[in-house]
Amino acid sequence: MPQSLAAVLVHLIFSTKNRQPWIRPDFQHRIWEYLGGIARQNAKKSLQIGGIDDQIRSADAQLKDLDTKIEQGRSAQRKLPQFREEVNRLKVELKKLRSILPSTRNTEEIIKKIKALVDAGNFVLRKLTFPKLAAAQGSDPYAEWPISVSVDGRYHNLATLFNHLSNFTRIINVEQISIAALPVQTDRTITADFVAKTFVYVEPKEPETPAKGAKK
Repeated sequence: MPQSLAAVLVHLIFSTKNRQPWIRPDFQHRIWEYLGGIARQNAKKSLQIGGIDDQIRSADAQLKDLDTKIEQGRSAQRKLPQFREEVNRLKVELKKLRSILPSTRNTEEIIKKIKALVDAGNFVLRKLTFPKLAAAQGSDPYAEWPISVSVDGRYHNLATLFNHLSNFTRIINVEQISIAALPVQTDRTITADFVAKTFVYVEPKEPETPAKGAKK
C-alpha cells in the first residue's frame, strides 16, 4: 500500500526569567546538549539549538561571506575588459610566435618561397631535399628540420638569396655552405650547396602516470 509521510517543523523560542543573561558562555554548550537529549528522548530530532546571540553571529557571518563574494564578483566584472584586452594581446603574440616557430612543417609554403627566390636570382635549382623531421633534443620544445639545397648562379645573387632566407618570418639558418666555380662560366659562375635549417615546435609530452601498484 502507498504511504503518506508528513514532517512537522516546530520552532521553539523561550527565554530566561525577565530575559536576564543568566546562561553564561562557559556552560552554554551543556545546556544545548541537554535540550538535544530531551528531544531525542521524545523521538524528536533537533536541527539547531542555540541562543539568539549564536544565531545573530551565524547570520552576520553568512552576510559577511555573501558581501565578500559580491565584492569579488564586482571586482572581477570591473577587471573583465582588462582581462579581455590581455587575452587578445596574448593571442596576437602567440600568432607571431607560431609564425616564427610553427608547429607544422608547411613544406609546400617553403617550396614556393625557395622557388621564388631561385627564380628571382636567376639560379638553376639542382637539388631541394626535405628529410624527415628530427626528434626534439632533450628538453628543447622544437625539432630541427635541415633542408638541403643546391643551386648554380652568381656570387652576388647567392648572397642576396641567403639574406632573403634569413629574413623569412620563420627561423631559417643557412649552414654547411659549399661553393665552387663552374667549369664553364657564362650566365652563371658558381655552384653552391648549403643547408637551410628551420625548426618546428613540438608540444611537450605530459609525464606518464605510473600504474597503480607499480614499483618506483
